[in-house]
Amino acid sequence: MKTTPDPSENERLARRIYRCEAIVLSRMDFGEADRVVTVFSRQHGKLRLVAKGARRPLSRLGPHLEYFCRSKLMLVKGRELDVVTGAETINAHLELRSNLDAYGHASHMLELVARLTEDRQENALVFDLLAGSLQLLAEGVDPYHVTRHFEMALLNHLGYRPELRCCIECREVLTQAPHPFLADLGGFLCERCQPRGASLRHASVDAQKYLRAVERGGLGATVRLQLDPALQGEIERLLADYLRHISERDLASLRVWRELGGGRPPG
Repeated sequence: MKTTPDPSENERLARRIYRCEAIVLSRMDFGEADRVVTVFSRQHGKLRLVAKGARRPLSRLGPHLEYFCRSKLMLVKGRELDVVTGAETINAHLELRSNLDAYGHASHMLELVARLTEDRQENALVFDLLAGSLQLLAEGVDPYHVTRHFEMALLNHLGYRPELRCCIECREVLTQAPHPFLADLGGFLCERCQPRGASLRHASVDAQKYLRAVERGGLGATVRLQLDPALQGEIERLLADYLRHISERDLASLRVWRELGGGRPPG
C-alpha cells in the first residue's frame, strides 16, 4: 500500500533549499569522494559547503566547483555544512590556469576574500569586485595594477580604507614628502607626529601618489602607468603589511607563486 507524502515534510524540505551565485575560493578533500568548498556568494557572503561525490571522475558537480569558477549553485541547508545539490558554471575563467602570472594574482585575491570576510555576511560589492577583477585578469589586463586596485577597493568595501591624505594622528594634510605608513594605525604620520629616534620605513612621494590615484580614480587612473620595479615593490609591500595586520596572519598565495617561478618581488 502506497503512502502519501506528508505535505508538511515537503514544505520543510522546500524551506531548506536555496540558490545563489558564487565564486569558488578554496576547496579540500573530505571523506572518500566528497569535497568541502568555500565560496563567496552574491546573496549570502562566504559559505562553506560540502559537495558529495565531487571527486569522482564523472561527477556532475566537480567541474563547476574548480578554483576561480563563478557558478550558480543549488543548496540544501544541513546540520553543519550546507550541501551542494546542483551547479552550473557561469564563467570558469580557464585563461587563469594557463597563465602563471595571472594565476598567482588571482589566487591572492581569493585568499584575501577568504581571510578578510566573515561567514554569511552579504556583501554584493565584494562579490562584484572579485568577479570583475578575475575577468580582467583572464582578459590579460596588467595583473599588477588589477591586483593593487583590488586590494584598495576591498579594504574600502570592508571598512579598512587607509588614510592617505592626512596625518593619522593630528589630521593635518600631509606635505609632499616621504612619510611612514603605520599598519596598526591605518595611515601615514606627518613629520611632526613621528616619534623621535624611531626607525620607520618611509613611503616615497610616488608611492603615496599611486595609492591616492587608485583610491580616487580606480583602475582607470593607474592601469596605463609604467612603474619601475623598485616603486612596484614599495607599493606592494606597503599594502601587504597592512593586509597582514588586518588578517592577523601571513598571506601565502603570492609568496608560494613566486617560489614556484611566477616572479620575484619587484624592487
